[in-house]
Amino acid sequence: MKKWKCTVCGYIHTGDEPPEKCPVCGAPKSKFIDVTEPEAPAPKPAPPATPETRSAADFPEISEPAAAAAPAEPEPVSPFKDSRYRGLFDMMTRFHGHPITVHIPNGLLPVSILFIFLSALFSIKGMASAATYNLGVVALSMPLVLFSGWVDWQNRFNGAITDVFIVKIACGIIVTVTAWFLFIWLLVNPAVITTPQPSRVAFFMINLIMLGAASTAGWYGGKLVFRD
Repeated sequence: MKKWKCTVCGYIHTGDEPPEKCPVCGAPKSKFIDVTEPEAPAPKPAPPATPETRSAADFPEISEPAAAAAPAEPEPVSPFKDSRYRGLFDMMTRFHGHPITVHIPNGLLPVSILFIFLSALFSIKGMASAATYNLGVVALSMPLVLFSGWVDWQNRFNGAITDVFIVKIACGIIVTVTAWFLFIWLLVNPAVITTPQPSRVAFFMINLIMLGAASTAGWYGGKLVFRD
């Protein structure tokens, strides 16, 4: 069986042909290269003993054939090659800037939504205030999350346009827009959580949409990290 490597995310596929689409990043079949290791040639019997001492070079017919060289894997070209900030961008990728920044909204966003629903059920104003503050931190952190994600996308995946990256980008934008929208809404009308209002259902639905987008982005991020 041959081994095929996705040049976008590094996923290894075993089979006679590469898959039509990478199961990890969604790259097309054309992005796979053959990385099958050549089989070692079977050893040939030693030459018959002769009175004369001869070297292996005197027996070209029994010389071991040279192993076929594996195909060279194309090295990704950083889009920041000519950028004056290339060192900064490379450092962000090297020290995992995106995973670090994305943990801020990933940790606070579910807590904020939990506080919102608990405050609505039990009319706890203090919990509603805590949800507002948490949501504010989420909204403030999202521009940095998007930027660090874009840098990683360019450095690690050459800015490849696949279904996986399109979904992740779309989800990131949805989380950013909804977080800012809900945060401003709470600043203007904090009573929307604890007081029955015509727009209250819409407020809760937008929270669930934001949570769903964040979860989807995280799930696809996990596929890229663990390649499964």
